[in-house]
Amino acid sequence: MARACFGYHPSMVEPSALQVRVFVLCALIVLLDGYDLQAMGLVVPALAGAWHLAPVAFTLAQTASLLGLGLGSAFIAPFGDRLGRRPLLLGGLSIILVTSLGAATAASPAQLALWRLLMGLGLGVGQSNASALTAEYAPPARRATIMTLMGVCVALGGVLAGVTAPQVIAAWGWRGLFLVGAGLPLLALLATTAGLAESPAIRAGRTAGSMSQAEPSRAVLSGGTLRALLRPPFRERTLRLWLVYGLSAMLLYFLVSWLPQFLVNAGWSASAASHGMAALQFGGIAGSLVQAWLVDRRRVITALVGGYGMTLVTALLFAVPGTAPAWPLLLVLMGSGVAGVMMSIIALGAIFYPPPIRVTGFGWAGAVTRIGAVGGPLAGGWILAAGVSSRLTLGLVGVPALACIAGTLAMRRPVAEAQAQNAILES
Repeated sequence: MARACFGYHPSMVEPSALQVRVFVLCALIVLLDGYDLQAMGLVVPALAGAWHLAPVAFTLAQTASLLGLGLGSAFIAPFGDRLGRRPLLLGGLSIILVTSLGAATAASPAQLALWRLLMGLGLGVGQSNASALTAEYAPPARRATIMTLMGVCVALGGVLAGVTAPQVIAAWGWRGLFLVGAGLPLLALLATTAGLAESPAIRAGRTAGSMSQAEPSRAVLSGGTLRALLRPPFRERTLRLWLVYGLSAMLLYFLVSWLPQFLVNAGWSASAASHGMAALQFGGIAGSLVQAWLVDRRRVITALVGGYGMTLVTALLFAVPGTAPAWPLLLVLMGSGVAGVMMSIIALGAIFYPPPIRVTGFGWAGAVTRIGAVGGPLAGGWILAAGVSSRLTLGLVGVPALACIAGTLAMRRPVAEAQAQNAILES
């Protein structure tokens, strides 16, 4: 195969130095995504005080980055299937850098929302292409674990923001959080420019000029377009993935955007609320690693149902009166479910889509699920404005968790079919 001439072969089990370098750089990129997505939720209490506004005034800014992420994933990221993953990743980091600086200069919620919208474009480009590049360098036997570890870095970015936000805001005010969010992509841009290799699938296509006979035809794949995702054999996989991924995104971003404010309303200090968010993300890291272990053993449905089940149980416990002392532990357990699933469900994209449409698959999944992701912060804003108690608000998380369990069970046949096809291609 042409890919072998680049020091990579899909049957490799132990990662090479080249693969490790790619994994580390892609992980750094998605870590920045986690930091930037988390920063807005953490800065709301400080911004509300500085600008003398109610927290709900920042609902548009909360959702703007998610809308931009969806637009970037759908309409910009798929160019990675044609131009290569590397140039798109460099461009995405540049957008994040510039817009983070812009957000730090905002003087109104509207200006902040505009900068967050543009930042989302860069985040969408980065997430989709980093996911595809990681999948293409990962040994198949460890692909789910490696992709989940990359997803864990989204949570680590959130943890980094949650742990450092009180100190950064105390030292430099709310603008400091966005300035740190600009410094990190600058470092990542320099490292990526120097050390990131192009996709082996892209380079093989450029040198060999043709695909393997075992892979789906170019006519079926349609050059990496939305139409390819909605044709057999990908249509059923795509639609069901969109449904479950969208509900999962609604769950996660509902919590990411408003959990600090919910905890403050429940009597926590702003510093403790930031640490509560970090606890949610730490739980997600632990849960995702368990789920990845199951996915690599072809137990995808078991992994996802287990994660959603944990989310459902903890949501019910939050709603029970008198459980407030156990909330820190419940946040860790809920994170192991809702955040853990979001880190491991991304591995389904590598299972469902071959390299010629992989970024397109990741990109459109990210774009369509932004409907759910945008719905999460909006729902949180409405609930906050309605004055619903934090205890009942967190209990409502169980409703979409139950729907996710049903949607995951409906994916059993598409997952089995995709795994069987991949086994043939990789043998």
